[in-house]
Amino acid sequence: MSKKKKGKIVAMKSAQLSPEKYIKTQARTLPIFECLINDDWETSGLCNIIVARQHKNGNVTAGIYLVDIFCLGVKGAQYEFNMYQDDYEDLKDRFNWERCDYILAHNIIFGAIAYAEDYGFKPHKEFEIAEYILEEDDEAIELMELDFGLNGKPHYVSGPYDDAVKVNNIIATLERTAGEGNFTYTYLGDGFDDMDDEDLDDWDEDDYDDDIDYPNDGNGLGAMLKLLKNVGETYDAKIRTEQARQMLSEHYIGAKYELSETEGALEDNRFGSDEEAGDYYRLRTIIANKEIVPVKEFEEARLKYPATPAFYKLLQTAYINNQQYDEAEETITLMYNVFPDYFPSLINYAGMLFVHEEPEAVLAVFNGKPDLNYLYPGHKVFHLAEALVYYACMCRYFSAIDQIDSADMYMNAMLKYAETDFFKQTELVKFSIMDLFKAKFAALTEGGFLGK
Repeated sequence: MSKKKKGKIVAMKSAQLSPEKYIKTQARTLPIFECLINDDWETSGLCNIIVARQHKNGNVTAGIYLVDIFCLGVKGAQYEFNMYQDDYEDLKDRFNWERCDYILAHNIIFGAIAYAEDYGFKPHKEFEIAEYILEEDDEAIELMELDFGLNGKPHYVSGPYDDAVKVNNIIATLERTAGEGNFTYTYLGDGFDDMDDEDLDDWDEDDYDDDIDYPNDGNGLGAMLKLLKNVGETYDAKIRTEQARQMLSEHYIGAKYELSETEGALEDNRFGSDEEAGDYYRLRTIIANKEIVPVKEFEEARLKYPATPAFYKLLQTAYINNQQYDEAEETITLMYNVFPDYFPSLINYAGMLFVHEEPEAVLAVFNGKPDLNYLYPGHKVFHLAEALVYYACMCRYFSAIDQIDSADMYMNAMLKYAETDFFKQTELVKFSIMDLFKAKFAALTEGGFLGK
């Protein structure tokens, strides 16, 4: 949950109310525009909720709430006042949302507050204002039966910013209010606070749970790896079978070919003429140097060179940079259909399936092949960057269908190269880490294994 920041505010006359005063006195008179919640809230124990109200001019005032239904209640809250619709849509890009009824959002928020207050925890300080974006908590709101806590007890899960002092204070509060033995907790490490700036030079490729110096790389990758490591240790101890451990020790993925940082690329950008090559590199430079690009040039180039897949890839990137997502998906689909053996076609189409929450279809994109040498049998050397995105896709696929041991095979294969820039800069790698973490956490939660 980011710290509170103000959205764009439409210019107001001096006599008008401040955003805070307006929210406290007028927000409840605005109609509710929509309510959103993260799609995994029931298993993760953390609810990210947006309640948005719409002004007459079409702008939006929204309350954003981070709700811990296992223990702490509203542990984060912020408000965004009088936002333009485009800014509101950007705000929503943070999570995979699903729409929900306001009554559900209301019951989760106020039910979690009441549960947390029973154990000595108050809502986040910004809730004092963000509360007024919600309806008043009275008998006019239907009361729903919701379960709070985990297995009938409060269960504290430490966050990535929770240092030892905060963890100890929360546990001490639970010992005082719930009583020893009447609560559980899961400690997932100190997150960002104890990471250094070193690379992963001491990586032990035989076991990614061994000693690792996670980098403070500025994009949260180190914290994600630490969370995965800690939940993985619990998963391995509580759920993983001896047969699965044996399977993971055999290093099946990537064993029959070499990876290179300079050779073996499957993305073969061959051009029919010097003019074609010149057009490609000119457009690629535009992509590299500008966030907003002249899409028409890319569309014309794709039509001019219909047999060269690299121009399709440039076009979809141009669309994405211009936030023309429907057009980007049409190009991704077209490239996949026209060039079904072109590796970027497969990766981009699989990525689109994840966005649309259709992970069960990903394996078919790769013709059911479990490794790159089966997908491209003529290759003995593959480029590291392409191997990493393939492993990441397969890891996400198996995490989504709850085959965690198989997902770990691909994660192990990726983490052998965790010190490389390709690993640190590839978005798909980050998604795969978080998907595997969520899958393990959900399995532990459903099995009743969390807690000490």
